[in-house]
Amino acid sequence: MPDFPPKDEKNLEAAVAEVRKEFDSGLSGRLNTLTSALDTLQQAFESGAAETFFFSAHSLKGTAGAFGADDLVEPARELSEISRGWLKRGEASTQELADARDELERLRQAVNGYLSG
Repeated sequence: MPDFPPKDEKNLEAAVAEVRKEFDSGLSGRLNTLTSALDTLQQAFESGAAETFFFSAHSLKGTAGAFGADDLVEPARELSEISRGWLKRGEASTQELADARDELERLRQAVNGYLSG
């Protein structure tokens, strides 16, 4: 089992590169999770789907910031805030769902830019 935290700079850089690689490769799955939860919510409000949406957006906001993927932070923050309201009220308005769809598309474009850059 490798030492953790790594004892030298080269091993630390390799560990950080591996975590970044996992972050990058997981972005499409995160987008799919958000899209699926939003699709469910557009049919009918389900607290489980709202929680999944919120936690996915909130988690992405933090991890994107940690990895310097700054263009992802703002749309993820917006999605987190929108869905926080859903959880507080136990409902999602038609306008909020439309706003979330727009922000999700903004996030998708930011992810595509991040991954291609």
